[in-house]
Amino acid sequence: MKREWISGYLFILPSLVLLAVLLFYPLVLTFIYSLSDMSLTATRYLGINAYQRLLASPMLARVLTNSLLWTVLVIIFQFILGLSSAILLNRSFFGRTLVRGIVILPWVMPGVVAAMVWRLLYDPQLGMINHYLRTLGIIDRPLTWLSLPGLALYAVIIAAIWKGFPFSTLMYLAGLQTVPVELYEASEIDGAGDWGKFFHVTLPSMRSIITITLLLTFIWTFNYFELVYVMTGGGPAESSHIFPTYIYDLGFRRFRFGEASRFAVIDFIILLVFSLIYVRLSLKRGSME
Repeated sequence: MKREWISGYLFILPSLVLLAVLLFYPLVLTFIYSLSDMSLTATRYLGINAYQRLLASPMLARVLTNSLLWTVLVIIFQFILGLSSAILLNRSFFGRTLVRGIVILPWVMPGVVAAMVWRLLYDPQLGMINHYLRTLGIIDRPLTWLSLPGLALYAVIIAAIWKGFPFSTLMYLAGLQTVPVELYEASEIDGAGDWGKFFHVTLPSMRSIITITLLLTFIWTFNYFELVYVMTGGGPAESSHIFPTYIYDLGFRRFRFGEASRFAVIDFIILLVFSLIYVRLSLKRGSME
């Protein structure tokens, strides 16, 4: 038994070393950097005062507000669109397989490509969005969607909803196919209509898959980078920065490594909490099955 125990750990030793080098070492180094005012030219140790300065920074409040607004709105609308489209795609109709393939296209599209497509759609002169809004009489002049502080983040949120909702559709479609048909038949006998079936059969039966999907979407969206950075770069006037884009801006454009590390630590703590919740729910769901 002792020899098998040693052999087992020797087999996983390369993976443990790789995990330590690529994950734990950068985490420790980031925390050490966060306690200093580090840049390319100088390093000054601040200790716990570094985090006191961070909590007093107005930029932390802006980035945190933007990150929560971005994440919550994307999650809500991805849930609504994902569940609605899953219910429609779960029904039998001509061309259902083709429609399912088309719906998944935004999700499999690379983030940078999707961002470039939406930048073109939002273009004040060439964009189709301004063209149709003017045709319908909603606006009288082209809007610079990505250049207005009050609109830029919401414009990116719309693009993120479009790109991400097919994943929710896939998850909820898989969940719908596991709901026993007998429950729907029993609800019909009891006189339940379509909304009654939805609230008393569909939603309760899919509670676990909905919870896990929402948590997973939260983690991915909160830490998403490509769409925001390619479409706005965090602008205008830093109005659309979320944690990943602002950390990148501080670290790789301004070379303020200490401040970037402090924002990264806050970002890590928030994601760690929701990741632990996701893992716990996943284990609980696995044990129930």
